[in-house]
Amino acid sequence: MHDYDAVVVGGGINGLTAAAYLAKAGLSVGVFEARGQCGAHCDTVELGLPGFLHNTHAVWLVPAMSPAMTDLDLPGFGLDLRGTDVLFAKAFSNGTNVLQALDPTVTTASLAAVSGHDAAVQADIAAHLAEDVDETLELSRRLLYGPPTAALLDRLTASNDRLLNRLGLPLTGDDVLRMTGLELLEMLFDSEEVRTTPAALGEFTGQWPSNRRLGALSLSLAGLQPMAVHTARGGSHALTHALVKCVVANGGEIWGTCPVERIIVEDAAARGIRLSADAALPDEEIRAATVVSNLSLAPTFLQLLGEEVIGTDMARLVKRFSYDDPQLLAVMFALAGDPQFASAAHDPGIQRSWVGYFGGESLAEMRRAFADLGAGIIPDQLMGGWFIPTRADPTQAPPGCHTAYVWTSVPPCPRRWRADSLAGWEAWPELAEPLGDALTERFEQYAPGFGDLIVERHVMTPQNQEMNNPSAIRGNMIGGSAVPEQYAENRPLPGIVRRGVSRSFLPGLYLSNSIHPYGATHLACGYLAASEIAEDLGCRDVEWWRARPLDWFLENMFSVPFNLGIEQPRQSEPAPA
Repeated sequence: MHDYDAVVVGGGINGLTAAAYLAKAGLSVGVFEARGQCGAHCDTVELGLPGFLHNTHAVWLVPAMSPAMTDLDLPGFGLDLRGTDVLFAKAFSNGTNVLQALDPTVTTASLAAVSGHDAAVQADIAAHLAEDVDETLELSRRLLYGPPTAALLDRLTASNDRLLNRLGLPLTGDDVLRMTGLELLEMLFDSEEVRTTPAALGEFTGQWPSNRRLGALSLSLAGLQPMAVHTARGGSHALTHALVKCVVANGGEIWGTCPVERIIVEDAAARGIRLSADAALPDEEIRAATVVSNLSLAPTFLQLLGEEVIGTDMARLVKRFSYDDPQLLAVMFALAGDPQFASAAHDPGIQRSWVGYFGGESLAEMRRAFADLGAGIIPDQLMGGWFIPTRADPTQAPPGCHTAYVWTSVPPCPRRWRADSLAGWEAWPELAEPLGDALTERFEQYAPGFGDLIVERHVMTPQNQEMNNPSAIRGNMIGGSAVPEQYAENRPLPGIVRRGVSRSFLPGLYLSNSIHPYGATHLACGYLAASEIAEDLGCRDVEWWRARPLDWFLENMFSVPFNLGIEQPRQSEPAPA
């Protein structure tokens, strides 16, 4: 085994992103993955019946926001994004719905059918964003794909000051930075239907709107602007495949079935890795000037390094890193047909959305649910999200059939559900099917007849997620909770990163997981890690590494295929003469 300029521990999508950039920049790069294939959190498999493809973790894909689409030519490596013209739909038990669409006039009309006041507020936000478009885009780029500096937060505060003044709200940008998302939305809108829609979107990102410091996120989501939400031809693993191909095409090497046991530390710096005894290359030591860990915080510092390296105080800090939200219980369905929502009678556009939300019909209901979750209680009134990927990409099911992924947020260690006391983390094997039943029944309240379409179903708990990807402690979906003490400039925890977002306190060790902004398919963590490594090694200033975040989406928003799996209404036949 030869040495490398850089080794990446873990072949998740952000580790692969970092590897691809560094390999293309001319470094020798090796990726070492414990599993037989990369992308544990961005996988697509047949769980049972042949032809039904299920995305077992990441379902909605947002790499269209990323500069990697252009810099790494991900479409050229086979990433074929697909979507629907209605981007998001929130259904209500009173038979109404709220839609967010690529066409802003569809969104505004949907809100107006529920609340004229709220439609006017949303239109005012949209007008502000359009008038201040350069600053809006630059802030969006820097907030996701740059370090969360004090100067950047000041700039965000000033922008929000202008918007709040326009809306006539008695708030400042500083107020918003301290607020919960639910507080902000209650002041912004009148109707519960509109208030809860951006709140639901926030939950989709893994950043609960009940947490403090998330008011600014909710304010940005409240505009309900077109967003880069897609699936891919063949499912989510297409993103993993494209990144793997890019790494290899640029000279990088990927070693599967090679779990890393230890980061080698010499002269108080990371100098390489040692593989485990049961790796395909048992006990092999690989030297590298740079080590990138794509494992989350606790496994990186407590297992690959250990207290003897990082010290007692740092070990104590890392042990207290929270993985307690967000977690999901998901039910994956093979369906004989497309679910029909009751609220389609109000606006049939919901039948053209592949992403949506049910339950959580008031901010009060959402507050109770999030409070219960924080206390280890599974809410009696379930709320959650749904995906029907086959509306956008029919290749994920046999002809005429569909798949669906229905989820609800859960505490990782549940202590109570309904009248029953539960045994925490150990309760999941017995709890999975009953909770899956309850979630299925709850979803059917919004999509009558759904149960008759079910051909097969599979339940996945947080425990299943951790078993599939041990780096995802407690099944956490974003590399650690987005709570104030682990958010923005504090992420992952104060003292872990010394400069930028990925440079750890141990020289030579960089992170591409658990860092700002959070782990997701926008690939920002991998992009930022690669950028900082390349800056430090003097290979960042290359001609091809120039794309800006969001530009690919803005240029290709309407050229991505959409509605490929939606049956078009039949035109009535002319009456016989």
